Amino acid sequence: MGLIINEELIDAGQTVVLGLSGGPDSVCLLFELLALGALREEAHASDAASIGALREEAHASDAASIGALREEARDGDAASIGAFKIIAAHVNHGLRGDESDGDEGYVRSLCEKLAVPLEVVRIDAASLAKQTGLTIEEAGREARYAFFDELCEKHENPVIAVAHNLGDQIETILMRILRGTGTGGLAGIQQRRKSAAGYEIVRPLLGVSREEICERLEEYGETARTDSSNRNTEYLRNKLRHEAIPYLEDATGFSLRHSLLRLAENAAEDKEYFDAITAETLDEYLEYPEAERGQSPCGPQLSDKEEPSLGDTKGTSPCVAPCVACVAYLPADMLANVHPAVRHRLIRAVFAELGLGKDIAAVHLAAADRLLQTWKDGGEASGKRVEFPFDYTFGIAGKKAVFRAPAAAEPGWKPRRKR
Repeated sequence: MGLIINEELIDAGQTVVLGLSGGPDSVCLLFELLALGALREEAHASDAASIGALREEAHASDAASIGALREEARDGDAASIGAFKIIAAHVNHGLRGDESDGDEGYVRSLCEKLAVPLEVVRIDAASLAKQTGLTIEEAGREARYAFFDELCEKHENPVIAVAHNLGDQIETILMRILRGTGTGGLAGIQQRRKSAAGYEIVRPLLGVSREEICERLEEYGETARTDSSNRNTEYLRNKLRHEAIPYLEDATGFSLRHSLLRLAENAAEDKEYFDAITAETLDEYLEYPEAERGQSPCGPQLSDKEEPSLGDTKGTSPCVAPCVACVAYLPADMLANVHPAVRHRLIRAVFAELGLGKDIAAVHLAAADRLLQTWKDGGEASGKRVEFPFDYTFGIAGKKAVFRAPAAAEPGWKPRRKR
């Protein structure tokens, strides 16, 4: 029996921080990773010509059956089989009372049975949502990935593995279409991306359907937990999953799933190209102000037509997070003259470097365009600013386009790019 995960996403020598909720997707991913580790270990021990040859051998005999792999996992060091290590990470969001505690208990029992190290954290997602102004889902997600990042800091060569599947991909694309996403958003969930702290996140089950995952769990002889909130159609994702997508497919005769996946593949090609152009441009032009330790790189407020000095730190205020970059610059003439498709990606990318990775809408980009056009036409633009979400601003000072984060008011804030 071959593996259903994309095994190319997991390299030898890595520490896999696995998000383990206790649901079918994450539990299946855990067993698949253990099976992958066992296959690699056996291939190394027996000088098998390839993993593919070993799979054929496993299919033909009972020697490497799933049952045997589970016994090996119990009896041996399952967490380090096959030249990579697994650390399971469970977040109890405190949203479903006894049901949430039951998920945690199941995960603890499963990891003990399989000899997999487990880290657990409990949060109050509802309170976090009120404090941050995010939805409960967003607050919980941010807390989860922050926890994963913390675990990555403790281990060498870490990678975060999460269990998004093909259904999640389709629902995400449709949700983005409904919300008016740009072409980059049509690419959907990526198999690889970076976390806020710069660690790699991989999704080995992204190309696997929920039906395949449930079938594989049966073959492993495991019954995972079921989240009752997944049936609640008050949530948009659930409404699309249980009502909208089946209705559209029945009403039109089209396979909406296949159509959206083709759309995502085409959009991903375009995104890859534009991402490369954006990265090359930032590498060439992006600048940060220099600041001494204990001083803010923000510097004093710029007056009209004042050119920012990249090295001058006189008059700066004490920095609450020393030496972080809360201001970034691009040449205004370059930004004003590139194609809008590139310019908007550059603006988003620079703000992402400063910590604003979402909620930038077309209205913000249009306002930045108008300011740049005014500057290009010789009008009064220098010293003026455009408001972006969460008190971030875009402005022009002299010949520089200035991107500013509200870092001075945010203790503990960190930039995405480490300087």
